[in-house]
Amino acid sequence: MAGSLKMLGVGLGLLVLTTLSFTLSRLHTGTLGLVVALVIAATKVGLIAFFFMHLSERHGGPRLVFATAFTFVVILVGLVLVEAGDRAAPTMPPGPFQPLLLPGRATVPKRAPPREAPSGWLP
Repeated sequence: MAGSLKMLGVGLGLLVLTTLSFTLSRLHTGTLGLVVALVIAATKVGLIAFFFMHLSERHGGPRLVFATAFTFVVILVGLVLVEAGDRAAPTMPPGPFQPLLLPGRATVPKRAPPREAPSGWLP
């Protein structure tokens, strides 16, 4: 009976975390929202692994494998976030937009005149 109550509690906890994750996805929280979403996801993965995959009942090897895999995922996600945050902004936006003004320039540079066919060429 105690085991089924524990599973029901973990299931309700997962439901609460999923609802919290969905609610936070509707809010505009910026960078903090990404961190909170990753913490919620990691908590849900931990609950599923330890209770529904019965890692809480085993010692040694399976726990070590789970901890190692989780550590590598955290390192890889951290490296991706550091690289994305350190990426330089593009100097010219893609597409038919006006070029950005450079420091020291008062006006937008004019476009080059269209090329004309050399004289003597037949149309």
